Amino acid sequence: MKRPLEGCFFVRKGIKMFFRKAVLVVHGFSSGTWENEYLINYLKYYDDLDVYAFTLPGHCKEVVEKVKYQEWIDASEKELKKLISKYKTIYIVGHSMGGVIATYLASKYKEVKKLVLLAPSFEYLNIKQNADDFKKLKFKSKYEEEIYKELFPKLFQIPISVINEFRKLVKEYKKRTLDIACDTLILYGEADELIPYKSIEYAYETISSKQKHVTIIKDVKHRILISNRKEEVSKYISDYLKGGRRWKLAKKSEL
Repeated sequence: MKRPLEGCFFVRKGIKMFFRKAVLVVHGFSSGTWENEYLINYLKYYDDLDVYAFTLPGHCKEVVEKVKYQEWIDASEKELKKLISKYKTIYIVGHSMGGVIATYLASKYKEVKKLVLLAPSFEYLNIKQNADDFKKLKFKSKYEEEIYKELFPKLFQIPISVINEFRKLVKEYKKRTLDIACDTLILYGEADELIPYKSIEYAYETISSKQKHVTIIKDVKHRILISNRKEEVSKYISDYLKGGRRWKLAKKSEL
């Protein structure tokens, strides 16, 4: 199987592209577009989709600071409106906090035809407890251990004021799931150490769409798209967005 090059971003510019499909990818809290690079490249390489990603305000540096939750919403909405001016069909993929933002966007704009939520943070664990739990984590590989040892300290350095903005965003937009009418796929890492499974249950139970599906990914923590199963997950999302026979076969299999 050919592998897409990692670290590259593919975007297609031009006039209205009604016969093409666009994907907007929204990263999570204290993360960035780098975490979604593999998926972005995979969707472009294998499905010839026009894939767009952007950095949420306040996330340009190592530690998130000096930002209001409304800035995250405004920036995301601005990016989606750019795509609406060019495309008839748009898909949105959101990870963690990005899943909450993606839900808001999909609930408001009918141009969004499919929604993919990766460990959406409609519910979340206590940050202090996460710090204590991190010390007890067991890793399956040296690669996984290095990723988490680099990422977790950043999370605990975030000012409480910014964490409160995250909480405000979730509280404000959590009930937007009730307004979701488009097809929705929810993915969750079985070993997620940040988002409890009740967040997934909430999403599935409250999303109004009749076409919704939950898949649990074995042996994967919260950082789904940089896990050692990122290729399998990217293919699964690709099959879902492609739809038809590909998706019918994919959803019968386990991740």
